[in-house]
Amino acid sequence: MKRRTFLAGSSVLTIATLALPQYPVRAGEPFTDAQSAALLRMVKDIFPHDALSDEPYQAVVGQLTGAAADPNMLAMLRDGLTALDAAAEGAWIDRGEADRITALKTVESTPFFITVRVTSLFGLYGNPAIWPAFGYEGASYEQGGYLFRGFDDLDWLPEPLS
Repeated sequence: MKRRTFLAGSSVLTIATLALPQYPVRAGEPFTDAQSAALLRMVKDIFPHDALSDEPYQAVVGQLTGAAADPNMLAMLRDGLTALDAAAEGAWIDRGEADRITALKTVESTPFFITVRVTSLFGLYGNPAIWPAFGYEGASYEQGGYLFRGFDDLDWLPEPLS
């Protein structure tokens, strides 16, 4: 692969990723309430954070719902949820956490899981509104860099041993 091809592909992927949050949440479409609840549970199981409310996770489900406007994406997401139920030998969402994680591991190499994981990754950690919950103060460039702005103010890490 040529460098130019790689850079062009990376740019397209970045633009597509940044466009994901623009999808509106359409209640009840195209997923049933049970499917939406399963997607929410899946996102929370993949990226568990006690400090977060359901709102950022719901935003990711909204992104997936918007992306499901594409019939191929909708079919993949629905089939993936069916595969999760099959792996759990019943309703995946009704299983305990350990059983849900085991079922997720059986589908982790599928396009369904990868799509949900990548959408969740960018949807959660790219959301500046929730950065304070993680102790991230944002980019330092706009504020003069870290050198003169507290490069050592990591209050979420233990003090180093002397």
